[in-house]
Amino acid sequence: MSMGALVTSKDVGMAVIDWPTSFQRHMFLLPPNEWVGKFGIFEEHAHRLIASLVGLLTAILAAWLWIREATGRPRLIALSGIVIMVVSMGIMMGIRKPYLFYAVGMFSAILAAFSVWKLISQPYALRWWGMLAFGMVIVQGVLGGGRVAEIKPEYGIIHGTLAQIFLVVLTILALFNSRWWKQTRTAVNEDERTPRIVRTHFFYASILIFLQLIVGATMRHQHAGLPVWDFPAAHGQIWPKTTDAHIAAYNQDRNSLHARLKTEGLAIDEKGLPIIYLNAIPDITAKHVNLHMTHRVMAGVILLVVIGTAIVTSRRLGLSHPLSRLSQFWTGLILLQATLGVLTVLKYKPADITSLHVLVGALALLTGVMGSIISRFKHLPQRNLETSSVTKMKEVTA
Repeated sequence: MSMGALVTSKDVGMAVIDWPTSFQRHMFLLPPNEWVGKFGIFEEHAHRLIASLVGLLTAILAAWLWIREATGRPRLIALSGIVIMVVSMGIMMGIRKPYLFYAVGMFSAILAAFSVWKLISQPYALRWWGMLAFGMVIVQGVLGGGRVAEIKPEYGIIHGTLAQIFLVVLTILALFNSRWWKQTRTAVNEDERTPRIVRTHFFYASILIFLQLIVGATMRHQHAGLPVWDFPAAHGQIWPKTTDAHIAAYNQDRNSLHARLKTEGLAIDEKGLPIIYLNAIPDITAKHVNLHMTHRVMAGVILLVVIGTAIVTSRRLGLSHPLSRLSQFWTGLILLQATLGVLTVLKYKPADITSLHVLVGALALLTGVMGSIISRFKHLPQRNLETSSVTKMKEVTA
């Protein structure tokens, strides 16, 4: 995900223009001197290699979970299917026909959907979580390759969003397989669950963050540079006007600013490589501006909701409660995320800050998902602050 974020931040997703090959060579056999140290090509090809490794590790994980949890014919069928899929894709790398991968991607999507259906009735069946992850990682890889082969930025939006969901699935797998989860008592009724108001805050804040990540992915894969580059104002306004005249002025101002930064050595380095990604080939449009502003507004709403979650959780459960500490950590992540977002604007969209902004957003989503699951399924005794204070007063009086 880190390398994928860097690829999009640097706008080098098409630096290697073919897929599943790399410059008409087998992807795994591309000589290092043809990609190591080469701007754009290094990021994109490294992203492909890392993605392939993630796919292989996910296949191994899924197989291990089926070996551990299942027996007999179901285990044999699952393991055979995983092996056949992995071997088939290895063979298809040599055939070099994208449509074969599209067929595998469609089958993998069906496999992922079937896994979700099984998980509805067996939410703690790790083998099905593993199979879901396996199906998703193949779909994710095919979407990434299809974005190159078909030259469709829309695939990139889905590719970026699915990466977040895949990470959530892996996090759930890790949580359910953790020693803490196994040793902590499961809530058997409503009275043993965390108060509904806490669960509601965690859940809806997580939904907002996920929607925000979709908006962010849409912005990034428009490859339109930075449509608004001041903060807290936006083109000197609360909400920028988007008439044709105003949009034309924004484009002219951006071109002038980029030219000045280039003259000052702040836009490109001594090798002629970009330092910032303020400008872009597509001109700013009203859609770009409105989407950017929507992202800002949603960021403010999320910040307030997550802070509210921390306050409600601490008041209802006590400051030292595990969920209270998680919500406090969550608040810190959101504050860091907001800071990175502001710096992305004020620093004219440097790739490192922008990519870090994406990664912290993913961590914020994972934190919310964990809070939602733990508050719903685990019995964690409340530690009420007022009760604790009264107890201390009685001890002092005695």
